[in-house]
Amino acid sequence: MNKNQAIALVNRKYEQLSLTGNNTHWANLSVYSGKDGWWLNVPFNKFEKDLFFVLNNEQFGQMLFINIPSSSIPDPYSRFRNKEDTADIFISAVNTKNLSNTDPLIDTQSNGTEHDFSSYHVDVIQHSNGFENLDSLYPEEVSATLKEGSKKTITVNSYERNSKARAECITQYGVSCTVCGFHFESIYGKRGKGFIHVHHLIPVSDIGDEYEINPITDLRPVCPNCHAMLHRKGNISIEELISEIKSNK
Repeated sequence: MNKNQAIALVNRKYEQLSLTGNNTHWANLSVYSGKDGWWLNVPFNKFEKDLFFVLNNEQFGQMLFINIPSSSIPDPYSRFRNKEDTADIFISAVNTKNLSNTDPLIDTQSNGTEHDFSSYHVDVIQHSNGFENLDSLYPEEVSATLKEGSKKTITVNSYERNSKARAECITQYGVSCTVCGFHFESIYGKRGKGFIHVHHLIPVSDIGDEYEINPITDLRPVCPNCHAMLHRKGNISIEELISEIKSNK
């Protein structure tokens, strides 16, 4: 399990949230002063917005997800060890072999105030809770606004999904596949109502500095089959895939 996979896992479980590489801090289990726990270095300005911690235990296939609402930690400068304007945190758990969402999660770093992160929303997520092959997830949803200083740091795929961007795209284009016209509710009834993937039109390699996504111009609804074909053996455009389908009829 890596950070991107963990973000995808949490986003699929909590559709109302939007974890990204920027607002999510990830750590693997380590040891400090004889205690098992997780090192995190969080810039103090990050506490002003919604913040997410994902604490991984690879050996036992579990991770802790902590949802910290914006500004819910007043004056973090006085609560955590200050390391070059960054909160230097070591979160220790009572039992790292069997993670619990009720056990204390104490910052035991020196010069800290032993802040207990269990007071926020905490969830234990199993690596194997139904999401296999996370590396092969196809791009689906993206942040409504996504800006980065360099295209190298942008990952435009399901790891940065946002329900608002998806909704804006679907409101504009509907839930029929842009490529083949497939409509899930027409075939599957209520079970398929509203189901569709959302495809990002611009290849990541073509994204320039300070890119800002527009759900109307940059996204299109597509069925999972066509979505897979759009990304198989190199990205192709929707128009190219439509042409290939027509040529094979």
